[in-house]
Amino acid sequence: MASAVEAVERLKGLARLVLAATLGAAFLLVPPRSAPLYILAGVTFVLYFIYAVAVLGFRRQLTSRAARAAVLAGDAAALVVVLLVSPSLPTAFLPFFLYFALVAGLWRGGWAAVGFSLLVSLAYLAVSWQESAGELAGWLRGLPRENWLVVGGLLAAGALVGAVAGRQRRLMERTALAERFAVLLNLDAGWPAPAERWLAALCARYAAARALLAYRDPETDRVLVWDCRPAGGAFEETDRPPRDAHEFLLDLAPANFLWRAAEKSLELPARFADEFAPPSFASAALAASQGRGRLFLFGGAEGFRSAQLADLQELLVRLGPGLANLLLIRSQVARAVDAERDRIVRELHDGVAQTLASVAMQLKVYSQQAREDPARTADELAALQTAVRAQQEELRRFLRTLKPVRVPASELGRWMLAHCAQFEQETGIEVEVWADPVDSDLPEGLCREVFWILREALHNVQKHARAQHVLVRLRQDGSFLRLLVDDDGAGFSFTGTYLQRALEEQGLGPVSIGERTRALGGTLSIDSTPGSGATLRVDIPLT
Repeated sequence: MASAVEAVERLKGLARLVLAATLGAAFLLVPPRSAPLYILAGVTFVLYFIYAVAVLGFRRQLTSRAARAAVLAGDAAALVVVLLVSPSLPTAFLPFFLYFALVAGLWRGGWAAVGFSLLVSLAYLAVSWQESAGELAGWLRGLPRENWLVVGGLLAAGALVGAVAGRQRRLMERTALAERFAVLLNLDAGWPAPAERWLAALCARYAAARALLAYRDPETDRVLVWDCRPAGGAFEETDRPPRDAHEFLLDLAPANFLWRAAEKSLELPARFADEFAPPSFASAALAASQGRGRLFLFGGAEGFRSAQLADLQELLVRLGPGLANLLLIRSQVARAVDAERDRIVRELHDGVAQTLASVAMQLKVYSQQAREDPARTADELAALQTAVRAQQEELRRFLRTLKPVRVPASELGRWMLAHCAQFEQETGIEVEVWADPVDSDLPEGLCREVFWILREALHNVQKHARAQHVLVRLRQDGSFLRLLVDDDGAGFSFTGTYLQRALEEQGLGPVSIGERTRALGGTLSIDSTPGSGATLRVDIPLT
């Protein structure tokens, strides 16, 4: 994992720099006994300090395996010099030993550090024997007790440092893995890409053929199901009725468990088994979510291992907040879609449907009176034709509002001006627009929702307010994007300022605008004076 490797290399770079400084201090404070070795050691320490600074400064460029091997070779060359002077300069040898034990532990864990400690201990004893210039048997009998203490200390210190370094590496790898999966939950790519790529990445990590996530929305009580099959490039998102909750959430099953058809350790619900018929799967409960959820990874007949289930459980715990936010946003989007559908139904029912019903009734009457009074019938048919044309224009306007639009931040003000000009031309209501420039890096989805809120607000003014003048104001104030729509119409049925919660509790205010505002994490407020107009304010946080 790139981020874990980078963190390890940064840790090694800092340790190498501290090591070089420590070696220089030891070299100055404890002069060695041999002058030639003193000169060699001095040159080595100066070069190694420069080398450590260079490696730390250019560590981002030294990412290939060959570059890392070259860096380690430089460390090894310095270690050889330190081993040669170790009997004369023990204070220089110890930091180098601890550094390499750290590197071994970061590379392969505690056992690698123990092996390195054993090799260094043998090298230390070999250097000591060569300095004694005696026979091996006699040297072993006369070996000072301090040397054996040094060997024991090296083995113990190497094992301890290696164990700590190995644990640190595993922690960095787990953190890097969680960060990589957290990035996959980012909503920048649009819906439903985060869910699809996240489940596909889980399948790739655990060699699963299929991933299934089931989540019960606590507000609607419906069951959301994400079904991903990476091999065929298939992803399906469905909403199941509340009665399906026990089928997909396995209420009586443990929070995390492994299942194989050959073992039948748990009796699966009939519909779940019939629909998916998995040979085996690993199941883990979702963490840090308001509702209840469960993740399934389907595999082959051999099944999954307990270590994989534990790894999956730990990953879900780390991703809990991000996944909970994604599911919450999805629930809010679903509720906003439901509210929009309800609005469309109301619009069509109150407008087109009623007009068509009225036209049908009037045509029936006109067909009966056409023979008795043709002139009057012709006049009334002309009036009916005018009404139908007006309703036709209303339907066209309504269909235009349903067309998807792209509103980048750089063009938000232009979109608002164009729509307000069209609104003024079609309705005769004067619109004054003040739209300040906003940051160009604002998400397009946010800007699109703000534009939809403005369109809905102006439509409500046309339909209900009987206003003559409307003021529209958009500005970015610090970490908020603020939209104001003020009209001089009839106002609402209440007096004063009502926030969104109060509007919802009393069934007042625009429902779809409230849902869109909530989905953006913003706040809605309406200030009303019956007979004198109303002011709608939407404040959306940008952080």
